[in-house]
Amino acid sequence: MRRGFLNSTIVRLMLMLVLAQVAALALELTVIHRFTEATILSDARTAVEVARDNFIDDYREEGLPGTLIAIEDRLAAKDDRNFILFLKSPDGRKVAGNLRDWPPTLGDAERWREIRLFREGATTAEPMGVVTTRLPDGHVLLTGEVLEAQTRLAQASEAAFLYSLIVGVVIAVLMAALVAWILARRIDVFSRAAGEFVAGKLDVRVERDETGDAFDRLATSINIMFRRIEGLVRELRMVTDSMAHDLRSPVSRLKARLDQAIGQTPDPGAQAALGAAVDEADSLHRLLDTALEISRAEAGIGRDQFTRFALRPMLDDMAEVYGPLAEDQGFAITVDASADLDILAHRELLMRALSNLIDNALKYAAGGSQIRIAASGVDEGGIELVVSDDGPGLSESERIEAARRFVRLDPARGGSGAGLGLSLVETIAHLHGGAMALEPNSPRGLRIRLALPVGIRT
Repeated sequence: MRRGFLNSTIVRLMLMLVLAQVAALALELTVIHRFTEATILSDARTAVEVARDNFIDDYREEGLPGTLIAIEDRLAAKDDRNFILFLKSPDGRKVAGNLRDWPPTLGDAERWREIRLFREGATTAEPMGVVTTRLPDGHVLLTGEVLEAQTRLAQASEAAFLYSLIVGVVIAVLMAALVAWILARRIDVFSRAAGEFVAGKLDVRVERDETGDAFDRLATSINIMFRRIEGLVRELRMVTDSMAHDLRSPVSRLKARLDQAIGQTPDPGAQAALGAAVDEADSLHRLLDTALEISRAEAGIGRDQFTRFALRPMLDDMAEVYGPLAEDQGFAITVDASADLDILAHRELLMRALSNLIDNALKYAAGGSQIRIAASGVDEGGIELVVSDDGPGLSESERIEAARRFVRLDPARGGSGAGLGLSLVETIAHLHGGAMALEPNSPRGLRIRLALPVGIRT
């Protein structure tokens, strides 16, 4: 079930939409975060470099004494406590500043560097951005700024990035789920209509929302196709029904005249030939009756005759009727069904379907000895009817061909027949909203299953 869920086109579309939105949001937030971080550091670097240039100007104008006075004034300023200064002599001694020691990893002419250093009186190192400059007399000036505020701002920016990404992911998932739900609802409308149409409700149409969007235009096109197919099927059914109906009377008259001719001729050879012709007329009459039943079932005729009845007694009656014939051919018919199974169905048509399946088993399960009729309840109140045998069975290709109309896999084995038996069974199953399936029986034989989603267990 999980595999089918992940293989769903709507789910894949939802995941792609979520990933695209999350990727776009992550890229946007990353750019904003990096830009903010770079701007913060750029402001600190600019301030440090401006201070350095001011001290260099003081040195040029007033020499070293003036520079020392400027350094003391800057360090004494209460509103600039995060500023860092250090002036060392040519021999490396500290002349002025608020750093504990000169950092050993710094050169005398360094561009902007981010480093952790100790201020005077501090017990822990602090993140700083510094630059160093060598003065003309050999002194080296370090100017810098504690990046504590910038670090906190960067951390706040990272937290905002993380929270924004989480919120963005949640919103993306919700929006994708909403889009998937809307698409699924629209697609379900088409799926339900197609399912009902396939089940034989040719008058069903896809419900339109009159918005004129792509789905609405698709619904219009499908409805036009449904109307066209409905018209063609109705015309075909009308022709088939009319031909079958109109041919029954001539065939009945032909059979009557053949019977009359048998009684009037004394020649045994002629009587045998006429008898064979009568058998063919009977076969043709059964073919026409079956074609009429299929046509009427496909047209939905009979749904108004659905009644609820107990299934086990009907199956027992079928076994009793076919029991003697089956024994003559070396078969034993068994019934396996619970006594509390009720079904809502057309009783006569369902009996006709089971009769065809039993007839087929008697004809084609040569070499077998068992025919089993079983019924059981399935999920959602459905009923599963199974007729199985232990004969030679059918190959996969033969099972596909067997349900086609006018197909007889082995006419030499089956005697008379037109290849409409399984077609009628499948049509009756569709009339009940179900389906027919041909499956291999274990360990050998054929198993024909009718899934009828109209039953309930009492």
